[in-house]
Amino acid sequence: MENMKANKTDAARVVEVICSSFVNDPCFRWMIGKRNFEKKIYFLANYIVEETFTNGEIFIDPTRNAVALWQSQNKTLVTAAQIVRNLKFLLYMGPSTVFRSLKLLKLKDAHINDQKPYLYLACIGVMPSGQGKGLAKGLLDPVLIDAENSGRDVYLETANPLNVKIYRKKGFEIIDEVALSDIRMTFMVRRSSTIDKTKSVIKNW
Repeated sequence: MENMKANKTDAARVVEVICSSFVNDPCFRWMIGKRNFEKKIYFLANYIVEETFTNGEIFIDPTRNAVALWQSQNKTLVTAAQIVRNLKFLLYMGPSTVFRSLKLLKLKDAHINDQKPYLYLACIGVMPSGQGKGLAKGLLDPVLIDAENSGRDVYLETANPLNVKIYRKKGFEIIDEVALSDIRMTFMVRRSSTIDKTKSVIKNW
């Protein structure tokens, strides 16, 4: 069975997978803080999912235990729904979390070359019960192959040193490392060597 493109009816499951996968993630912990973490991680996951539905695509594996959220440079115009969503984020998450989120967003944008087509891995997560079964690899590899064939670089960042080793094996290289309080963010890119772009099997957003 092949990976499926998620739609709005899958949103609840995507959020559940993200929350379960990132409950101990250093970056999520740093952004959200300790106060009301369990509730706020759910709100943050919802926000990321909605943003990705607007500016990208979400893929879910056949077992529904792994998800990958991909965004691109072709952002749509700001809508009333996005403004409302951002206001809710500010009110619910609080100014400290918003400040840290904006700081991370600024760093992310500074490490991306938006003068050529690219993909950004906003999030990839696997339910604890599905870890160690190759589900993340099954979601990641087809998109990396497609990005290579279509001449697109792939960007990501991680606060988990173990992930750095995994992504390096996938052809990613470190762009930069930035210390944020008690975490260290590693920004990475997988550069495409393709010059002539072929027809992409994944939608060119």
